[in-house]
Amino acid sequence: MKGFLQRVFTKRRETPITYDEAKEMAASPDANVRGVLAQRHDTRPEILYYLASDNDSSVRRHIAANEATPVQADVLLTDDVDDSVRGSLAEKIAHLSAGLTANETDKLRRMTYDALDKLARDQAVHVRQVISETLKDIADAPQPIIQQLARDTESVVCGPVLQYSPVLTEDDLLEIIEGTSGRGTLSFVSRRRNVGEKLADAIAASSDKDAISHLLGNKSAQIREETLDQLIDRAPDYPEWHQPLVDRPTLPPTAAGKLARFVAENLISVLERRKDLKKDQLDAVREVVQRRISSGEFEKREDAAQNAPSLKNAKADKAQPAAKGGATAAEPAEGDEEEPAFEKALALHAKKKLTDKEVAKALAANDVKFARAALAVLAGISPEAVTKVLNTHSAKGVVSLAWKAGLPADLAVKIQVKLGHVPPSQTLNPRGGNQYPLSEDDMNWQLEFFTGMATTGLR
Repeated sequence: MKGFLQRVFTKRRETPITYDEAKEMAASPDANVRGVLAQRHDTRPEILYYLASDNDSSVRRHIAANEATPVQADVLLTDDVDDSVRGSLAEKIAHLSAGLTANETDKLRRMTYDALDKLARDQAVHVRQVISETLKDIADAPQPIIQQLARDTESVVCGPVLQYSPVLTEDDLLEIIEGTSGRGTLSFVSRRRNVGEKLADAIAASSDKDAISHLLGNKSAQIREETLDQLIDRAPDYPEWHQPLVDRPTLPPTAAGKLARFVAENLISVLERRKDLKKDQLDAVREVVQRRISSGEFEKREDAAQNAPSLKNAKADKAQPAAKGGATAAEPAEGDEEEPAFEKALALHAKKKLTDKEVAKALAANDVKFARAALAVLAGISPEAVTKVLNTHSAKGVVSLAWKAGLPADLAVKIQVKLGHVPPSQTLNPRGGNQYPLSEDDMNWQLEFFTGMATTGLR
C-alpha cells in the first residue's frame, strides 16, 4: 500500500489506478488520501458519488469541483452544510451552464439546470456571488438565472450581471430599475457599455447622484442633449459631476458656457482645450471667466492671449520650483504647501472637530490640500504616504485610506474621484448598509504596501 500511495502522490497524479485501488483509497482513514481520489478525473462515477457524502468537507469540496462528478452527486451537494462546498459546486456548474434553459428535456441537463437554479437562491451570499461572477460575461447564460441574480438584494450578487451581462436587455434593465430600491443598482447599470438613451434618461431622472456620476463618466453612454443640459443645470450642487461633464465626448452647444460658471480652475482649462468647441462656444467660456475675474473669484490672467486660466493660487503655484523628483507647479513637491493645511487639520483634530463633515465640506469647496491633510491626520499616517496612495489613482488604495481615516464608505467614493482621480466608472462603491467593499485584511495590506513605499522612497 505504501508504494502505491507514493505512486499516486507523485506529479503524475493521473497515472491509471485500478478499481480495487480506488476503492481502497475511498475507504482510507486519511482524508488526504480520499481527497486525492476525489480530484481525479478517471475515478469511477459511483466512487465519486460515494465520496460526496464524506465526513470531511475538504473531500466533498474536491468532489464538488470535479467535472467528472456525476450530476446526481452534484444535486446531492446542493444541500451540503458547508458553504465552501456549495461555493465550489456553484462555480463548476456555472461554468458548464452555457446554453442551458428552463425547458430542458434531457434528464441530466435538466438536473444540472435545477441544481444551478437552487444555488442561485442559496442562503449564503458567497454562493450566489460565485455564480454571478462566473455568468456575468456569458452570452448564452440561462436567462431566468440571470434575471434572478440581477434582482438579488446583495450588491455583490446583482452587481456583476447588472454591469456586464449581455443577457439583460434594455427593457429588462428598465424594469429592474423601476422595481428595485437596492443600493447601487443604478450605479451598476450606469457603468454598462453602450447604455442607451432610454436607460440614460431613467438614471438621469433619479435622485441617485452617484449613479449619475458614473453615467456621466461612461464615455460609451448615449445621453441625449436635452438630458445632458438638465444634468448641467443640477450640477452646481454636485461637484463630483463636474469632471465627467467637462470630459464628455460631446457637449450641447450651450454646455461649455454653462459649465464655466461653476467648475473649478483646472476644469476651465479642460474646457478651453477641447477641440470640438466652436469659436462662439469658446467666446462664451472666456466671457464667463472674465465675469468670475471681475467678481474676485479668479485672479486676472497674466497671459490672456494664451488663455491660461489663473485662480487665486496660480501665482503661488507658478513661483514654486520643480522638486527633484519631478514635481511641477501643477503638483507641488511633497510638503511645499501642505504644512499650513496639515497644521489646521491637527488643530481641528485636537478639538475633536475634524469630522467627516469637514472632509466633505473641503471636497465640495475643492480644498484639496486640506482634504489630503485631514486624511493624513485622521488615518494617523504621514502626508507623504497619503500622497503616494492618491497619486497611484488606485481605487483600492484610496478606499483603504478612507477606511483607515474612519470615514463613511459613501464619502470614500467622493474621495476616490476628487482626490484619487479614479475614473467614476472604476470606483469601488459601498456594499449594502454603507459598508466598505473590501475586507479589513485587504485594506490593511493596501495601507502597509503604500506606507512601505513612502518609507523606502519608492516611486
